[in-house]
Amino acid sequence: MQFERIISDLKRGKKIVIFDTISQTSILFSSAELIKTNTLLNHKQICSSYPSVLLSANRCKSLGIKTNENCSCTIDLNWTKDDILSLAFSKKENFNLQINGLIAETNEISKYCLLLLKKAKLLPTAIVTLISGIDINKIYSWSREKNLICIDVQHLDEILKKNLNNDLEIVAKAHLPIKQTKDCDLIVFRSKDDLNEYFCLLIGKTRSILKKNKSEQIPLVRIHSQCITGDILHSLKCDCGQQLKKSIDLMVENNGGILIYLSQEGRNIGLTNKLRSYNLQDEGLDTIDANLTLGFEDDERTYEIAKEILEILKVKKIELITNNPNKIKELKKMGISIKNRIPIVIKPNNYNKKYLKSKKLKSSHFL
Repeated sequence: MQFERIISDLKRGKKIVIFDTISQTSILFSSAELIKTNTLLNHKQICSSYPSVLLSANRCKSLGIKTNENCSCTIDLNWTKDDILSLAFSKKENFNLQINGLIAETNEISKYCLLLLKKAKLLPTAIVTLISGIDINKIYSWSREKNLICIDVQHLDEILKKNLNNDLEIVAKAHLPIKQTKDCDLIVFRSKDDLNEYFCLLIGKTRSILKKNKSEQIPLVRIHSQCITGDILHSLKCDCGQQLKKSIDLMVENNGGILIYLSQEGRNIGLTNKLRSYNLQDEGLDTIDANLTLGFEDDERTYEIAKEILEILKVKKIELITNNPNKIKELKKMGISIKNRIPIVIKPNNYNKKYLKSKKLKSSHFL
């Protein structure tokens, strides 16, 4: 459960120690967006060196810095908490800080710092401080004395690779009549290596899919990423809720289908960052540039969970309901055979026209 504790500590604004025995380097890091008035001073006192800000390559580019690498910059001691927050997620036009001492960071520690922040659904901008004067072989005991959780990058890499194979198992299954059909089951999955729960709907003839040793069905499948604003609140800013409803309608009409629902809000940047992205879109950016400005990739979603669910259901070939070519590419790469792509046609409105246009022109969605 060490990984879960790391994520929990980061989300509460706590500091983490990461070290690399290969490079003999250890650093203290915390989330830039959760900075407090005493954070920089605490970093300096604990590590006996001055903190820096670590920025993702995408965040650097959004600030006009030409680089393909993550970068760190020296913190000016005159910077305020608001200055750090501005560095973390303001638009370039609103950014007035002078950045000095910029260093390209190609080391493993920097990569994992930003990756952990993304896993915690925090902005990929970190406060990092080199731990000086401490032998790398004594870093664990030093961290315990400071009441800090400590992990090495090699161990972290093993944990993250293990999490790609979540060893899901079915923990509950029940009949669930829904508005479109009474012929529906809900299945919940859980993993011993993950605190999250995942679920899918089986509609019509696919309800019997688990009763057979091998499924001969080629079901309609929708792999849907959670969208609270669209799925629940019926937001007009996107087409997610409409896609969800139309997918279920198609399954009912076809007397069969599987809806896999993944907790990947806002293309997997989380609800908070999705709303920050909305604010940037209101200032003129499109959905893709807004995500990049926050330091994320334009799409952070992955589909390992969907693959595992299909394997548990013994489904080898599917008809995929999607407009997203990248989803098709990623699923095929994982060995899922896609017989047909079933499009979803959604009528645009005045609020999502720009959103749909950017999906078509920049992400090549079939719209």
